[in-house]
Amino acid sequence: MGLASSIQSFDKKFQNQYLEPSWGWGLRVALSVTVPLIWGAVYGKGSGAEWMAIAGECVSFIELKGNIGQRVRLLLSASILSVLFCIVGSIAGNIIWIGLPGIFIVGFLSGLFKNLGDRGMGLALSVYIFYIIASAYPVADGAELWARCGWVALGSLWTVIVGLCSFLFIRIGTPYRRTIAAIWRSVAALAQTTGKGLDGRHTRSSVREIYLKEKDVRTAIDNSLSLFEETLDQVNKKHKDKYALAQSRRIASLVSLHIIQISELTEQLTKHTSNRQFTLQFYSLFRTIEQIGERMDIFLLTLKEEERILVSSRIDRLKKLSLFIAEQPEAKMPVLSILVKKILVLTDRVIKLVDKSLDVLSKPDEQRVYRSYSFIQTLNILHPRYLTSNIKQLFNPDRVTTKYALRIGVAAFIGALIGFLLAENSFFSLWLQQHYGFTLIELHHHGYWIPFTTIIVSQPYFGATLKKGIERTIGTLAGIIVGTGFLMLPFPDLSRFILVFASSVFLIYFLRRQYSVAAFFITLMLVGLLAIEPTFNEGLMYARLFCTIIGSVLAISAGFLLLPAWDKNELPKFLAEAFISNFAYFRESFYNLEYQTQWTKLKRTAETKNSNAYDSFTRFMQEMRGRRKGYANYYYMLTHNVRITRELNNFHSETELEQEKVPIQEKTKYYQMLNECDDLFRENLRLIIKAGNKYVNTELTKTFPENGFANITPTENQLVFVEKVLIELKAVRAGLSSH
Repeated sequence: MGLASSIQSFDKKFQNQYLEPSWGWGLRVALSVTVPLIWGAVYGKGSGAEWMAIAGECVSFIELKGNIGQRVRLLLSASILSVLFCIVGSIAGNIIWIGLPGIFIVGFLSGLFKNLGDRGMGLALSVYIFYIIASAYPVADGAELWARCGWVALGSLWTVIVGLCSFLFIRIGTPYRRTIAAIWRSVAALAQTTGKGLDGRHTRSSVREIYLKEKDVRTAIDNSLSLFEETLDQVNKKHKDKYALAQSRRIASLVSLHIIQISELTEQLTKHTSNRQFTLQFYSLFRTIEQIGERMDIFLLTLKEEERILVSSRIDRLKKLSLFIAEQPEAKMPVLSILVKKILVLTDRVIKLVDKSLDVLSKPDEQRVYRSYSFIQTLNILHPRYLTSNIKQLFNPDRVTTKYALRIGVAAFIGALIGFLLAENSFFSLWLQQHYGFTLIELHHHGYWIPFTTIIVSQPYFGATLKKGIERTIGTLAGIIVGTGFLMLPFPDLSRFILVFASSVFLIYFLRRQYSVAAFFITLMLVGLLAIEPTFNEGLMYARLFCTIIGSVLAISAGFLLLPAWDKNELPKFLAEAFISNFAYFRESFYNLEYQTQWTKLKRTAETKNSNAYDSFTRFMQEMRGRRKGYANYYYMLTHNVRITRELNNFHSETELEQEKVPIQEKTKYYQMLNECDDLFRENLRLIIKAGNKYVNTELTKTFPENGFANITPTENQLVFVEKVLIELKAVRAGLSSH
């Protein structure tokens, strides 16, 4: 049993490495930072090597995701921003009345970069790190500025070369397949959670636990779409590789829908039987679907024939398990037979979908990256339209992002001002000492750590800022103690290089797993970088701790006092958006419109709005002032919204099947329910407005099916799904009426 567990653990780590190669990213950072330092030590270019290492740190800290064009543009953009803000900071630092306002502008821009997502936050590093450090060490003349920019450009070039080498030899479809593999992995986790407890050994998963896994699937799909935007209906079938991958992504999404449906039916089934041996078969069913998801993610990343065989073996097992369940005496009992039949039909759909995914990926013909781009295609990577699009996105923030950017700018400005006042021989320090005999901690030239920490710790919402501030302070304190001890070892130069290299790798590994540990390794890396300076001493480490505490306190205080984003105010907006998106989903699905949006796009929008509302509700419950009156109403509204989206998804998933359907004979009830749902959507919107929610446009309450409903002949299952939507809408009305 111990050997089996060890093999399973190794297999999980193997999958994780393929899915999110953080070790490779960490190695890229380590090489980008350490090699310039070693070169500087060997050739006596320590000062220039420092600037090269800082450039390497900024450019390599961007995670390279997406297609090759996106990766190249990220590397070049970070390099250009590094050189540009090195120039601006080096000049502005000479005049304090320009340098300090410049900190505000840089902080504000860093907040706006959040509009570009993860890639934007990575690019923001090149903006604020270089401006803050360069302004702390301004240049005296043009020659010195030219030399500094040369070192920064050289360090950026080295990092670009390292980055290019990290992906030039991979298969052209690997980045896309990696995102789909992430979806399959989240599908496997969803199957594991929904099947938990059916073996009688564990407690059944709660509704919240299942929804969180469902939300993870949505997040994985969104991440894939953010990098590879073309959906199945937009891809030309002539582009076989793209079409196959888009179809595989859609299949993974549909499988997750069926898992939720099977879970709901299984929950009903367990209420009507206490036969553990029978329910154990359904545990095996979920376990097999989980294994299919786990093997699909590895197959998508490797495209090895042996992995295809493993997936096929799991499919065969699922087929046999379905037949075995159908033959059980309990499956033929009147109270259970209908539920079992529906579960087996859904299981059969999962089997067909996975078979189809294997079929479309059966003949991969992917070239290496360096062989797949012609000269014209390479030039097209740098087309100006990409720059224009990103600039428009950058300067089109929403209300929360704008407040966040302003908050960062003001807090960073105050932090820079404190750093200036506490600088060595500053007029403020001298004045206090002369008049009051009071000596402050002198930060020498390292007061820039205060605005640096403030920008890093600041988050759009107060709770996240508080958490990150505490974690960073703890990690910094531990890093200072360990790093200082490490530097006392024999062979100090070698120890420093090892410290920088190892900490660079591990900080990337823990960056998204546990921030306090990542902060520990960030501190170790900075200890190593600072130690290479001839002026290094322990006092600088204590000054850094002091600056970290001040910067964290500033960020937390700004999040609480300056344009705070409390979810007491934001949650009603997110809930209204979720309900409105469901109404749009309903209208596009059933109204007789000249042009109807693809249902998968509507599904994606509705699920994203539900996810935003859930995140807001979670933050709302964690806010310092505790639980507020009416939180139960928010929770019920959220759960009803999620269920409405699920039932609309289920309705459309029926149309994806390539099999003969049995339509209902009488459509009167169907249209009656559609009319009732339509009326309830508008009535609930009016009740939301009446409750004081200002985020609903009153024009929506005047939207009617002017051309009637679309001429759809639904199946019995689809009729049930519409009826469930009606039930949820009635529940929403009851909740709003009692508010």
